[in-house]
Amino acid sequence: MRKRILVFFLLTLLPCWSCEKQPQGDGGGGDTPQGEWTVSGTVRGDDSNPIANVVVSDGHLCVKTDADGRYALNVDLSADLSSTLQYVFVSTPAGWAAPKEDGHAIFWKWLKDYGKNAEGKITGVDFVLTRIANPERFTIYIFGDPQPRTSGSGSWTNGSAYKSVDVCNDMYTDMKEYAATMTDRPVYGIGLGDIVHRDVSLLPAYRSGMRGTGITTYNVIGNHDQVNDKGSNATGMTDEESSKAFERIMGPTNYSFNLGNLHFLMLDDMIIRPGGTSDDCQTGLTDDIWQFAKNDLATVPSSAVVMVCAHSPMFRLLEGKDRTGQHLSELRGELSRFERVYAWAGHTHSSFNYYDKNSNLEVHTMGRVTGALWTNEFLSENGTPRGYLVFEYDAGRISWKFKPLFWQTAVHKYAGTDKEPDYKYRDWDYDASGRAILKTGGPLTDGYQMQVFKPDTYAPGDKTVYVNVFLWDEAWKTPTFQMDGSSARSPMTRVTESTGKQQRYSYADWDITAFYAGIWSGLKESWYDNDGKDPSNKLKNCTSIFKYTLNTTEDHGSGMVRVTDRFGNEYTSKVSW
Repeated sequence: MRKRILVFFLLTLLPCWSCEKQPQGDGGGGDTPQGEWTVSGTVRGDDSNPIANVVVSDGHLCVKTDADGRYALNVDLSADLSSTLQYVFVSTPAGWAAPKEDGHAIFWKWLKDYGKNAEGKITGVDFVLTRIANPERFTIYIFGDPQPRTSGSGSWTNGSAYKSVDVCNDMYTDMKEYAATMTDRPVYGIGLGDIVHRDVSLLPAYRSGMRGTGITTYNVIGNHDQVNDKGSNATGMTDEESSKAFERIMGPTNYSFNLGNLHFLMLDDMIIRPGGTSDDCQTGLTDDIWQFAKNDLATVPSSAVVMVCAHSPMFRLLEGKDRTGQHLSELRGELSRFERVYAWAGHTHSSFNYYDKNSNLEVHTMGRVTGALWTNEFLSENGTPRGYLVFEYDAGRISWKFKPLFWQTAVHKYAGTDKEPDYKYRDWDYDASGRAILKTGGPLTDGYQMQVFKPDTYAPGDKTVYVNVFLWDEAWKTPTFQMDGSSARSPMTRVTESTGKQQRYSYADWDITAFYAGIWSGLKESWYDNDGKDPSNKLKNCTSIFKYTLNTTEDHGSGMVRVTDRFGNEYTSKVSW
């Protein structure tokens, strides 16, 4: 590994670079001496005024601008810049925005676009930022694994139902319409990797689609984004090589930025094994990426809320203990000094939250925004509908909720036939325009936070009401069931290994999976093979299922399920049988 100076500051007392020391702020690591530099520039506002104390990085070192907005980095320029993807990026400070292109923040500069001077240095790598009118109020769409494939591929992996490029188009429409209701604040997007499926030629279409939403998007790289220009799954490539095709179009894969009191640390946590492929990556951080993460966090005050975004969950999975991948325990230790840390990921295609009131770290894993893998159906793999998380920030107050996708405009038939599920357990239908209309009346909205299953659903004669609360975690209240005609609100029981292993799945998920496994050998021969007899054998466990067993022998009845989220919002759902 190249030797690097971790952090240093620049002062200007004369028209040359000073060799004085400057103390850092909280989290900066104390005094650090000046060192040699090879790349320099400035950070200014669009009013031409310098911006001080802005972090600038090459993805390894992190430095701050001085009072005149100047910075200098000691970047290794020994390689041929025309054949590399070396860059410098600005960690946009709170209250400022980088330029936007194709719906994405352009916060970096490619060094190949600058020539070296006679001393072999690069100067004038300058950044111009724009002040945000209302920096203390914003919304972020957080979504995972859009993962489109080309419609005309004809392969069994895209032979089913609704094409993934079509559902991406409906995602763009949904995000655009939802953002149009938020006229008092900027809206951002964070894509949690697997932006495409082994096909970087689809990245420009993704950029164009996100541009149409009107929001500003940031992304991390996923294992299926780690390919060569021909779409190979990184076979025979090193981990560093595997990200280059993605970076050429999307920019750096390890970087940071700031909004309000939030510091976003965006990391590539998928490591290609030696001789491996992007299909069997390890979750962890390479030495270089870990060094960058440590350097970046050293510039962040302890009072900040840190948002760590990566493709694969770095700290906790749906089941099991803390993860032990390369440098993950060290990263967790580095994060321990911050007031609050939210770790966001995708990759598993299942929604999962881990909350411990005694820890500063929360884990939030998003289901696939475009539905279950291969089928792209209306549910992701543990019963959460196609959709994304809507994160709200208002003067330091944080909240979020789930937003189901409203649109489905393409024909959803299996492999060009008339075969399709009966959608018995889908709570809405699509009208002729592709709009989702609830079977109880009215459009599908962000008020849809759970799915209730009536008695006899999981087993004949079972007088039990089940509910899947999509984003539930221990910070929510326990759902209650109230029988019509009764004033009692009875707490429901969370379904765990001890209370009902056979019901730790969404029955709607089972209904869809059983249909496709029955007609499509590609699914049956993979991880869905359960002969239609034991859904719990292969389906993804769902940790947000609750049940209530009725104290009645009546065959018909009705009631209300209620649940209150961690932010005090109550959601209700009527059930009749």
